[in-house]
Amino acid sequence: MLPGDYHNCRCMSSSIAIEMSPHSRPKPGFPVAEALLGLSVFVAVCISAFLTRVPGGIALFWPGSAIAGAVLIRLRRVRWIAATVFTFTSLVLASIIAAHRPWPIAAALAAVNLIEIALMVAAFRFVWPRPYPNITIDHAALMTALFGIWIPAIAGCLGGLLLHLLFAIPWVTGMQQFWSSHTIGACLLGPPIILFSVKGLKRLVQPPFLVQNLFALILCVVGCYLTIRHVRFPFVVIGLMLIVIAFRTGGFGASLMSLAIGLLITNLWIAGIRPIGLDPTIVTAGTLLGLPVIAFLATVMPPIAVGLGSDARRAAARNLLVSERRFRESMAHSPIGMLIAELNGRWTYTNLALQKMLGYTEAELRDMPPGGPSKPDDWKDGKSRMDRLLLGEIDNYDITRCFRHKDGHWIWTRVAVSITRDEDGAPLHIIAQIESLEARQLAEQNLAAERDRLTTTLAAISDAVITTDADTRISYINPAAQSLLGLEMDVVANRKVYEVIHLVDPRTSKAAANLISQGVLHGKVLRRELPCQLHRPDGTVCWVSDVVSPVVDSTGGVSGMVIVFRDASDEVVRSRDLQHRAMHDSLTGLSNRIEFHERLRAAFLKSRHLNRPAAVIAVDLDPQVRNLPIVLTDSADMPLDSLNFEREAAIQQAMQNRPDLKQATQTLDVDDLSLQQSRNALLPNLSLIGSYVSSGRGGIEAGYPDVRLDSVVKADALDDPFHHIGGAAATRPHVGGDGIDGKAIERGHARTRASIGAPGVTLCRSAT
Repeated sequence: MLPGDYHNCRCMSSSIAIEMSPHSRPKPGFPVAEALLGLSVFVAVCISAFLTRVPGGIALFWPGSAIAGAVLIRLRRVRWIAATVFTFTSLVLASIIAAHRPWPIAAALAAVNLIEIALMVAAFRFVWPRPYPNITIDHAALMTALFGIWIPAIAGCLGGLLLHLLFAIPWVTGMQQFWSSHTIGACLLGPPIILFSVKGLKRLVQPPFLVQNLFALILCVVGCYLTIRHVRFPFVVIGLMLIVIAFRTGGFGASLMSLAIGLLITNLWIAGIRPIGLDPTIVTAGTLLGLPVIAFLATVMPPIAVGLGSDARRAAARNLLVSERRFRESMAHSPIGMLIAELNGRWTYTNLALQKMLGYTEAELRDMPPGGPSKPDDWKDGKSRMDRLLLGEIDNYDITRCFRHKDGHWIWTRVAVSITRDEDGAPLHIIAQIESLEARQLAEQNLAAERDRLTTTLAAISDAVITTDADTRISYINPAAQSLLGLEMDVVANRKVYEVIHLVDPRTSKAAANLISQGVLHGKVLRRELPCQLHRPDGTVCWVSDVVSPVVDSTGGVSGMVIVFRDASDEVVRSRDLQHRAMHDSLTGLSNRIEFHERLRAAFLKSRHLNRPAAVIAVDLDPQVRNLPIVLTDSADMPLDSLNFEREAAIQQAMQNRPDLKQATQTLDVDDLSLQQSRNALLPNLSLIGSYVSSGRGGIEAGYPDVRLDSVVKADALDDPFHHIGGAAATRPHVGGDGIDGKAIERGHARTRASIGAPGVTLCRSAT
């Protein structure tokens, strides 16, 4: 008997099929398998030659070709050259030793056998390969026809011709003897080798079945002997016994049983024990002459086919059992309710999940009327769909149904109904999957409540919140965002962010850095360092600071973005006011020393960047008498020593221009006005060329000749340090008239004069 696991057989057969690939390469080393193959062929041929060889002819039972062909089909890896050499050598040596033939005749007969083996291997290793030993009945029939009949017939034609040429045996007689001997060998020894597996052999010799199999073998051997001795046509009875045993032993066991009975029949035939129905005048003792080959093959081959069919039937039964067990396990442990009902709607099987859902036991649900604990009207409403399902008009349907719990409350469920049919298409059972909607409804309610809380929270906060999908299309904006952008939700929905939001960097007046694309790329929260300008559709501009947060799903991918904008306009105004307060005097509103140094640093940084020298004029304002240094660039055509300031004329000119300051001017001491000349150590190309004093009230205008400025500077580089320098009336240098022209400064010509007025000095420059 062959009990076992079909799945394991399939796995084993798959591995065999892979390992037996024609492209498999054997490991290097001595060809042990091929040598053993040659040895087994040599032994089998010698035994058959000693027992069945016709004097002056050939052996009437030839197992060598069948053994070599079947083994080469089953071997995982084959060294073909070594296999050819060992097989050919064993055939030649066996013919020389056992049949006493000269080596040329032995080599010729071995060549015919080698051709037969090559045809067998080519047919069933390369042309029709199968996952041996698991073959179907169809493939077994093909192997019987080719391996057992037609290929030996081709070899018989060649062997009969060779016997005719060598031994003068008629070609037909020689062909018949050659074919019958090779066919008997192929049909007896081929199937056991092809169907052999270690697991199959272990199953035959397992303790529960070993005694039964041995008893069946002994019974069959005894029955075969008695049948041949006492039955006129024994082959039919012997075949029936083998077929009965094949149902229990399977394909491999049947092949071993057929081999044993076949060897028994041939040995009894050689010993002269033959059926009583044969012609007694034919004397063929000691040989297999007269053996009915067709009847013999019809006796030993059908049981193998029956055994293969029995294996297939058992495998199908095991598959069905496994499938049913898997189905029941899946139903029993399913997290949703499942049931099997009769065609009239009465529940016959319910799983544990459905029993817990409804609060009933399996017996209580089985005793309920069709439809279970549902409303009778619901069952009647679904009867039309059930009829369509039974008629085959639909394969399945879904329906929402309400079931009554054992404690009295109603449960809404989703029911999916299908039907199982037999091989003829007739309906057998109704299968339903019942899923409770309570958890889903509760989850939907919780989700709706959470959504409402989130919406309320977003509506209450003052920051603008914008959410997008993975494609940066806007999916939601809160009221603060609508107010900040000046757009409604229906206007911006499903639009790209860059189509709605336009941010400008105030330092460069260009588009600000795109934090959204960087957030998608890096998958982390990004915050802008400095506020930027938001240009709204109505043309207004406001200052905002933004934070971009990616929304990461369970797989680690970015499924959307959350953008939070904060209106930073007040913050920017406060920052600028604090900066102005830090850079200007709180009493006069004039720039202080910090502002002066910042502007001076900016001017010289720009000068160095342009690789051009800069001209700087610095005036120190003080209500006390102090030196007012004026720094100009040294002129090559007008040295500083040649400058001659007419101090008295300058003062008088100032008095004429400002009659209201005469009284104040009269108190001035002329000695307080002095001329100084020095070299600046930090800026060696600049010179300190003049100084004046002021009481802080009067107005003196000191004029001096035109000075050529050799340095080429931009107007803003020269203007910025003097912005807000001077008294209350002196806020910026004059432009136009006798004022300074930026292009003239860039050309390098300017006239400079200093006006002393209350409470300070106004600097004016005009182009020459």
